[in-house]
Amino acid sequence: MGVTAIIFALDVLLTSCCMYLASRLALVQAELKVLLAVVFVVSLISLIPTYGWLLAIVAYIYLLMRATNADFKDSVWIVIFTKLLSVLLLLFLYQAGMLDSALTSDAASGY
Repeated sequence: MGVTAIIFALDVLLTSCCMYLASRLALVQAELKVLLAVVFVVSLISLIPTYGWLLAIVAYIYLLMRATNADFKDSVWIVIFTKLLSVLLLLFLYQAGMLDSALTSDAASGY
């Protein structure tokens, strides 16, 4: 459970940084701590079985619109770009060998 919590926290932090970069590129002003809260809430919602991913996307766009006063179109583009950056960053970290040991130790512990 401990390694899983660390990976969850790392994912929230990396996604928040990617969202901060995406919001800057979309010319939307947002503070990193606000984006961190949005990503944390959305990550918790996405843990709901079956429909969590759909609720998370809706919450992602809604909370981003409320937190940054961005319009719907900007919020959708920020979410898409954030997810793309997050996947690319995680692939890079995995290729660099930084996530390989964490994933294998998590699998060995049975979680």
